[in-house]
Amino acid sequence: MPTLFTRLRHLWLGLRLLPIWITSPQKRKLLAEMRKVSGQLPVLLKKPIPQAMIELEKLRGERPFPLPPETQTRQLADLAALLDRRSPLGLCLRRSLLRYRYLHELDVPVTVQFGAKFTPGESANAKKIAGHAWLVLGERPYHEYDENWQGYTVMLRWPTEEESADFAD
Repeated sequence: MPTLFTRLRHLWLGLRLLPIWITSPQKRKLLAEMRKVSGQLPVLLKKPIPQAMIELEKLRGERPFPLPPETQTRQLADLAALLDRRSPLGLCLRRSLLRYRYLHELDVPVTVQFGAKFTPGESANAKKIAGHAWLVLGERPYHEYDENWQGYTVMLRWPTEEESADFAD
């Protein structure tokens, strides 16, 4: 049942953004750029995460127009992640990295959280590890449903406190 609810939320996102996407050539170009970046994520993530994140932050296209406001940029990043169905990466990771990349360009001080938790395995005594990625703004999850991040232990944050201090300088 949660899967059906999640799929309906994804469908609603696509339908809600369709008029914005159809009527604005700039937003269509930005969505195409975001999809290209999303396609580069699997290659980037073959490197250690800190190195991959630094390279992700440096990816800058020649865009002759400014990014739209924060909400529209986030929604377009969500749509780009959702449309990249062939990616070997999970939706949460694609979405978090695309949001981070473009919100970082807008100077929104979000942090990516990479977490893990144990979930039931195939047998009663077996467990497997599930991973999740999400953004926080300050100390609060950024546009993330509680059920998606609760129960995960944060294994890595980006930027780390050291990198955050570098951004402030």
